[in-house]
Amino acid sequence: MIKLYNFGPIGDVCDASPFCVKVETYMKLAGITYETYSDAQNLRKAPKGKLPFIEDNGKVIADSSFILKYLKETYGDKIDGHLSATDQAIAHAFIKMIDENLYWVMIHARWLLPHNKEVLNRLFFGAIPFPLNKLIAFKAHGDVKQNINKHGMGRHSDQEILELGNADLLALANLLGAKTYFFGEQPSSLDITAYGILSQLILVSDFTGPIFDQAKTYKNLVDFTYRFHEKVKS
Repeated sequence: MIKLYNFGPIGDVCDASPFCVKVETYMKLAGITYETYSDAQNLRKAPKGKLPFIEDNGKVIADSSFILKYLKETYGDKIDGHLSATDQAIAHAFIKMIDENLYWVMIHARWLLPHNKEVLNRLFFGAIPFPLNKLIAFKAHGDVKQNINKHGMGRHSDQEILELGNADLLALANLLGAKTYFFGEQPSSLDITAYGILSQLILVSDFTGPIFDQAKTYKNLVDFTYRFHEKVKS
């Protein structure tokens, strides 16, 4: 059985990381049997210092993109097999937009907007004994700020970051339109990836801020997120 190493639930969402949500949701919809090992301490043994990663028959695979590639090659492409070459190209571009841009907009809102700092510390570090929790939280905030700056997102103003995030949300809303899923009546990896980030922006109520409010203005994205959430839970 596949072992999935992740952070763990946040509210009614299966994980606090959209990448962990992506992998777990993919395995659920593909009918792949797995068990989760949820603990932020998993980062200590993560091959690339990030979660998620999986173990399967002695193999360790890290990074959500390589995990999904491995699952498709090993267990068959049960999710994206119906997509045309053009659809696959569009999905690839949108997935990269979500993973490499919209994700960092969300991270900025969670970690760098002052009013979310205490919420984040309570949710992510509250179970760690004092004073270790304070030390770990301080280091984590410093590391995240440094990573956001290295990425480039952190070099923009709050308003500019909101504009960048909204452009991504608008693109997703326009592609989805009135369809059930992004490519019609069957879900794909793009739907799973979009659910991963939208669940954090729309379903997780602990964090607040302009990008969370903006996501909720797109009715078709909100409807999609709730609909997909029920599908995953069923």
